[in-house]
Amino acid sequence: MPATLYTDLNMRVVAHRGFASKYLENTITALDEAVKVGAEMVEFDVQLTKDGVPIMIHDDNFKRTTGLDLSVFEINKKDLQNHVALKSVSSVEEVMVWLQANPKVTAFVEIKQQSILFHGLEKCMKALKEVCELAIAQCVLISFNPFAVEAAIKTGFRQTGWVVISYDVAGEKIARNINPNYLFADTEILPEGKSKLWEGHWDWVIYEVVSKEVARKLHPRGVNIIETKEVEQMLS
Repeated sequence: MPATLYTDLNMRVVAHRGFASKYLENTITALDEAVKVGAEMVEFDVQLTKDGVPIMIHDDNFKRTTGLDLSVFEINKKDLQNHVALKSVSSVEEVMVWLQANPKVTAFVEIKQQSILFHGLEKCMKALKEVCELAIAQCVLISFNPFAVEAAIKTGFRQTGWVVISYDVAGEKIARNINPNYLFADTEILPEGKSKLWEGHWDWVIYEVVSKEVARKLHPRGVNIIETKEVEQMLS
């Protein structure tokens, strides 16, 4: 595996849903291929099945990624294992086994709001903590939901990240109240110009960055980490 952690920009790279520009997103293959081209930080999304099993998928329906028009909340673990159309979908427990085999990799584990609404925050956090225990030191729990970020530390996660909803006074107040290890933000919500982003004890992770020109403009603003599906391109 290449040892490169930094691009010529001197910025770290997070593989957004794995090497998702070339491989099916949120699959172990996508994560593995990202690592093969030099990524040591990956991000993946989590939903919980009907019976509360954390699985690696972004949407709460399988249609976009597998072609099967079925809600995540309509199946249980047994259905997942037996359904041919869902063979690419992995449980988070399987991802943790993969992480154990890749001890230098840090994984940003994003719990999705749909599952929080369906199952409740406490159930989601408990289930996720239990399966992540296998490689908890390599995991950073992230979410758009600030209450999930706060609950993560109480549940037993060692590091957290909040995905900023809005770059404004209200957003900054939430960030400072939570004080996570990482702040994630879409390039589209950032203010124009060259001003420094909110300063704190966190590291900024900006997504979806697909050009080095954009990255070069972010670096002077206090951004040292970019998130991208174009993993190989941004690491070259």
